[in-house]
Amino acid sequence: MEAAAGEWLMMAVWYFGQGLIYGSLLAIAILLISEALAAIQRWRSKLAGERLLDTIPDIPYHPLPDNDVSPSSCVICIEEYERGERCLVMPGCAHMFHRQCMRKWLRQGNPTCPICRATLLLAPAAAEEERRISTAEDMV
Repeated sequence: MEAAAGEWLMMAVWYFGQGLIYGSLLAIAILLISEALAAIQRWRSKLAGERLLDTIPDIPYHPLPDNDVSPSSCVICIEEYERGERCLVMPGCAHMFHRQCMRKWLRQGNPTCPICRATLLLAPAAAEEERRISTAEDMV
């Protein structure tokens, strides 16, 4: 009877250990999958930001006389705009930035305007292209 109880105890410890091992492996696999999905989402967000920048034309900066409303410097790098310097005016909110500053801002995962926090949207033609690409990726 004692041998059967000892065998039962050994089997219980064995199955408990196996449960811990396989449970840990399952938890690690779930964490890895969730991290991979988050990395894919970050990559898609950065790609959308790059597409956004490609749709926005550069305009030359010209200071307006007696203008207290529009800033004369980029709020990202805090450098003054130079007359004739090519800058971006964001669609929707119309805030202006240096192209390289906005590229860096978007690459850091910020999908909003640095001034007003409005969500930056793709231009209509680019938004349609983004929808078409997303639909094609979902079908695969």
